[in-house]
Amino acid sequence: METGDLSEWSEKVNTGDADSSAVKAAAEGIPPCRGEYVLKQSVTGIVGGTRMARYPEIAELAQEGKAFYVSWWDYFPARIGFAPSDFFTTFDILSRDADGLAQPIWGLFFQPSDFTLLLVWSPSGMAPAEGPHAGETGPNVYFSTTPVPMGEWIFFEVRIKPAADFSGALKVWMNGERLFYLKDVKTRFPDIGAGGFMWLNHAAYGSGLGPLPATHYIDDVTISRHPLRRRHHHEREEEDQDDD
Repeated sequence: METGDLSEWSEKVNTGDADSSAVKAAAEGIPPCRGEYVLKQSVTGIVGGTRMARYPEIAELAQEGKAFYVSWWDYFPARIGFAPSDFFTTFDILSRDADGLAQPIWGLFFQPSDFTLLLVWSPSGMAPAEGPHAGETGPNVYFSTTPVPMGEWIFFEVRIKPAADFSGALKVWMNGERLFYLKDVKTRFPDIGAGGFMWLNHAAYGSGLGPLPATHYIDDVTISRHPLRRRHHHEREEEDQDDD
């Protein structure tokens, strides 16, 4: 973000009342993270979504089929509230179906009661019919127990093993604590027709949020073949095994 604009991203997509912009942390009244500028993402109305993506690296890694990591720093100045019938999400794994239509495969959503994270398979109900594990169908939700902190920079890291069959894996850490670990799962569509292309969205997307604007900040998004966080030896062995 140190260019002071969004030029390092491939695309911004806004729907409804929401937007992303490069801002100075000091001007927003928040502490800097890795530099002077940060990505600000806000939902400003009843429903809206703003999504930032970078395509080339993810597309290449997905075709290789080898596990990779995406990490970033996130800052929530205040807890974002919403009713159980509404939602709020900030990160998605997407792929194109056989018709070339973009579909969210996995998403990180927030639990309104305590601001813990939910990992959701097929959040729009349009992921591959069977999944995420063999023999399963329809959307599925996995729960965590640690609330997302407010008023401080939080380090997230996600490990993705891309797979159109049931050989994929997905792990999510927050501040070094592992929140989710799923193996033998699908993480993208197969390369059929116009399908298979895979990418990630960093987003602010939701409905019925309050107070408005519902804002969070992101900095230092990194795509890598290797983790950035220090880990215990047994975690390293576990991850090597699901690369086999």
